[in-house]
Amino acid sequence: MVSVANTYQSESPQTQFLYAGLIEVFRDSTTGHLAMIPLGDLKKLFPLKAGAKSTTQFVELSPKKQPKGTKTLELAVKGKETFSLGGCKYNVLAVKETFKNQAGETLDTFTALYAPDLGASLARRYDEGTNSESVVGYETIKPLAN
Repeated sequence: MVSVANTYQSESPQTQFLYAGLIEVFRDSTTGHLAMIPLGDLKKLFPLKAGAKSTTQFVELSPKKQPKGTKTLELAVKGKETFSLGGCKYNVLAVKETFKNQAGETLDTFTALYAPDLGASLARRYDEGTNSESVVGYETIKPLAN
């Protein structure tokens, strides 16, 4: 489990807990809390390899909202890249994450830049292939004690 922190689009700072440094299972911020409870074994999704695709279902829980069915996370490992963060370069896998509702409608999509050697995502790429494309690196990345 890895803890990452950042501020997205000038909203309140948030901390996310990522299973294997990639899949969000809990989020905490001043605007609220969110838990993503997997309905399958996330261990089966790893180790990641270029070209791999997988799907898993979640129930999203929030203290202020009742769950609205399940959500599906589709992972597609698009390939390998080199990513610079600070003065360091990392070999990363570009992992497209797509979240869909029960009706199959896309709710969110982004590409995680995942460093297998570190077991953590270093950043997310949004609006890939458009004029609005942006890369948001995490401000802190901390592995949690086993």
